[in-house]
Amino acid sequence: MKNIHKLIVLAGFIVGSVTMAVAQNTSDDDKFFPWKDPQNPNIMLLDGDDPLKEGWHLRRDTSKDPKREAGLINPQRYEVGLIAMGGFPTFLGAPIALTSEDLKAGGVEVAMVGLNIDDNLIAGGRYAANQLRTLSDYMFYGDANYDPQTHTEYLQSIKLADYGNVASVYGHNQRSLEEVHKVMGEILDADAMPMAIGGSHIQMYGIITALTKKHGAGNFAIVHIDAHYDAMSTGFGGRFLHNGNMIYQAVERGYVKGEDIIQIGLRSVKPGSADLEWMAKNNFKFHFQAEIVKNGWEATLKDVLEEVKGKKVYISFDMDGLDPAYAAAVGTQEPDGISSANALQLMRALGIQNELVAVDILEYNPLLDDAHGTTGILVDRLMRAVLGGISARKKGITDPLYIHPDLLNK
Repeated sequence: MKNIHKLIVLAGFIVGSVTMAVAQNTSDDDKFFPWKDPQNPNIMLLDGDDPLKEGWHLRRDTSKDPKREAGLINPQRYEVGLIAMGGFPTFLGAPIALTSEDLKAGGVEVAMVGLNIDDNLIAGGRYAANQLRTLSDYMFYGDANYDPQTHTEYLQSIKLADYGNVASVYGHNQRSLEEVHKVMGEILDADAMPMAIGGSHIQMYGIITALTKKHGAGNFAIVHIDAHYDAMSTGFGGRFLHNGNMIYQAVERGYVKGEDIIQIGLRSVKPGSADLEWMAKNNFKFHFQAEIVKNGWEATLKDVLEEVKGKKVYISFDMDGLDPAYAAAVGTQEPDGISSANALQLMRALGIQNELVAVDILEYNPLLDDAHGTTGILVDRLMRAVLGGISARKKGITDPLYIHPDLLNK
């Protein structure tokens, strides 16, 4: 009997120790993840995922690496020529950063990062970031960085770094979103702006939570270009899937005010009447493609720029917001949509007018692209248009529709 009593006491001690350890492991970030049990962050409420069994997000032990000073790493062997042909591909040929300390030491302003959650109905978005690193249309112009509207050279005026890709676990979206949040947080902690490329649009939730942690709830606006409104109330039992409930979650949890969500190009079978009622109740500013067709792009762009004037802005660009004639390589095409010219003008204008706190360009699927990489080239130009706008803003240009006079044949 005494032995049984000792076992009971020992078991109680072990349970108590584990409970205490779990409580100690609970971080401030856990409040952003509605799928976690608040009493035990290792329990996934929505689908029973056990994050401890997955090694995908385990950070590599760097203690035995050669010691180096924090800073940016240039991995290239050659001085000139495109890295895709004779070196290590990086976004726009930028140097590499591995840690937040590298970003800080390098004075990085824009950290480009690949996202890989890939739960679209047609898979392939996980390859988008690496495809953009090896894009061959500027193969022999490693220094190509001239913005054709503002007459700025953004690679000279903006400190860029490639921050690698964020790991994801197929079928474990909740766990993967935590890693998106974490990596975005590392970039934001270095006071750099994340520019994220690739994968499913649900990754928007991890970016929103990281921005909320950095800037505070309700302190930034979202310009959301998309054919779909991404604000379904429940999805599949509340799970974060490609059905698109991330904006609903962000608004209902108070991270973003509805009046600070500006949506452009909506035209899919959703939202329905009940969805529109919820959007109107929360003061969304939405611009359906029908409005753009009726009033014209110039009027819509003017409204959008006025709606976000003076605000910190996160641009979330779903490539299916574009007409399939310009961007066919997406998993969920919708006929009609904005043109590539519209999109480039919008990205550049927001870069000039607003302080951008994050940019994503998502849902590009290289497996569906043509031999020339037409959709990929457009993604590249959208990236460059934003950088051109940011560069112009740094030079003191304030007109979001500015065109350098040398480019006008009077």
